Amino acid sequence: MRGVFYLLLLCSSLVWARLDEPHKVEEPAYGEVAYLYLQGDYFAALTRAQMALERGEVQVHKPELQVLLGAMYSAYGMPEDAQQVFDSLLDSQVSDGVAQRAWIHLAGLYYRQGKYKQALATLEQQVGEQPPEALQEVFYSLRAKILMRLGRYEEAAESLDAFSENHPLNAYLRYNLAISWINGEHPSLGQEWLWKLANLPPGSAETNAIKDKAMLALAIYMLRSEQQDRALQLLSNARLEGPFSDISLLLYARALLLANQPGKALPVLQKLDQGSIQRATVQEAQLAIPYLYESLNNQKAARQAFETALDRFDKLDTYLVEVEAQIAGGEWFAEMVGSPRWSTAMDPVPAFLPQRVSSFPTFYEWFATAEFQQGWNQYHELMRQRNLLSLWQQKMPGLYTMLAAHERKHNTLRPEAKALLKDLAGQDFQGQMTRLERRFSEAVESQDPLPFATDREQKLWTAQQQAREHTQGWGQQARPDMVEKLDFYKGVLLWEMQQDIVPRQWDREREIKQIEGLLEENRLLRSRVLYATYRVDRLEVFQRELPELEAELSNLQKRGERLMRRQQYGLQASAYEQVTATRARLKRFSASAHEGLADLYHRALRERRGSPAPVEGQGLESLQIQP
Repeated sequence: MRGVFYLLLLCSSLVWARLDEPHKVEEPAYGEVAYLYLQGDYFAALTRAQMALERGEVQVHKPELQVLLGAMYSAYGMPEDAQQVFDSLLDSQVSDGVAQRAWIHLAGLYYRQGKYKQALATLEQQVGEQPPEALQEVFYSLRAKILMRLGRYEEAAESLDAFSENHPLNAYLRYNLAISWINGEHPSLGQEWLWKLANLPPGSAETNAIKDKAMLALAIYMLRSEQQDRALQLLSNARLEGPFSDISLLLYARALLLANQPGKALPVLQKLDQGSIQRATVQEAQLAIPYLYESLNNQKAARQAFETALDRFDKLDTYLVEVEAQIAGGEWFAEMVGSPRWSTAMDPVPAFLPQRVSSFPTFYEWFATAEFQQGWNQYHELMRQRNLLSLWQQKMPGLYTMLAAHERKHNTLRPEAKALLKDLAGQDFQGQMTRLERRFSEAVESQDPLPFATDREQKLWTAQQQAREHTQGWGQQARPDMVEKLDFYKGVLLWEMQQDIVPRQWDREREIKQIEGLLEENRLLRSRVLYATYRVDRLEVFQRELPELEAELSNLQKRGERLMRRQQYGLQASAYEQVTATRARLKRFSASAHEGLADLYHRALRERRGSPAPVEGQGLESLQIQP
């Protein structure tokens, strides 16, 4: 399963310009998708990427986003959509780096569809033999897998030699290639590669697991090729912890029996027998122990061991019948899921916690399969969407309240808005502005300084005019020097206003433009008020759409529940098959134990009558190495 994880990791972040490495983000939508993706929220990243592309929110990062979208389509089992995205992208003008990523994804899509020759041709013709450094890991790993499928193991080995040796996926690929060789035409080369893997320095759980697998593969090959001594030496150094410890102990016991050392094999099987009887290896050890006692001529211990095996098999079968009923009733699945935390678009899919399942040993190997992990993730992705729909349903009463408040506010303000519009219509602001602009143009054309005079100058001009009128009313009584003085003051005032008339005109022109801006803002506000006052159909649309939205949410919620039940039933059916297979194996083992116990009693009766003893080692066929 970890191999599948690393494969998905390579097929995503490594290809998408190494999203996990620092790089410049120029568009918020791209950054949001990147955040969701790196948080492990792949479904949320997929939907957000779709929205960003449909709304035109990305331009600079659009090719990279399309590559990621196609990769996620492929990972979600949507090959047609993925190929459509890649074909559309490759038909457009994109950079060489983006095009190569798209071609590699397309080759991976062909590989998953079983089109191995087409996948290899795509890699060789469109990417070449020397991809960019950022794409080398996924390129060489994909090429090696394709070549192994085509049986071209030597070329696959060359491709792996160019792959990063420190990457965990390299070890998994080399293990698969070694197994292909050891079962094919190059067993010695397969052994050599398995030895290299087995001698890797201890490290992470993934590294230790691949070391154990390589050691077990070597031991099985040695036992099949009658190299019991080397197999014993190898298995004696196997780890007694980890996912393959049970198989290691069982293989070690088989090797000891093949080496005719039943006394040493017994404690190994007894140690294995201390585990849960739900494990297949423990069941096999439980059945082999009485036969081993019998081969050691310990009839009493053999009889007791047979009875113990039958009792444990019977109890396990009874327990499995209960598990079957719990699976059928849904209690088993509810126990496995437990009470997961609230899962929204920003939360990762909860990790599978095996301690929640009391029947875990029965499903130990199934839990590690890609089938279960994919079903588990899909179930929680559906749960995530259901929870999001539940959040929207919880917001519906608030939306209805907001709509009612908006309607009350609209009904209250509508008469006031109409009165305001009527008042504004009588002000004739535009007409006043037109007359003001005409007066300004006439004043500029005639170079009349009075329209640009200050308040002080306006007062002085008015006082001078009034004094002149009074003087003219005096007739012959007015002194000549007073008229001359008034004319002199008038000339001085005109001279003061004329000397900076151009800056005054500029200031007045700027004020007129500011007034025009205020009038334009007034027109916009007036149009908005007019629109809001007379467009009553907007509220009617909302009043109609909210119930439709609520019904759509309810339908989607029901559809999500159906899909979740379908996913649950699929997992339950697979679990039921596991229980059925375990019960069938128990029936075979129980029948063999009954037969062994009956033979033991019959042998005891024959010995009392003087019949010959059975051949030593009879009944240990269950521990023989199968070719």
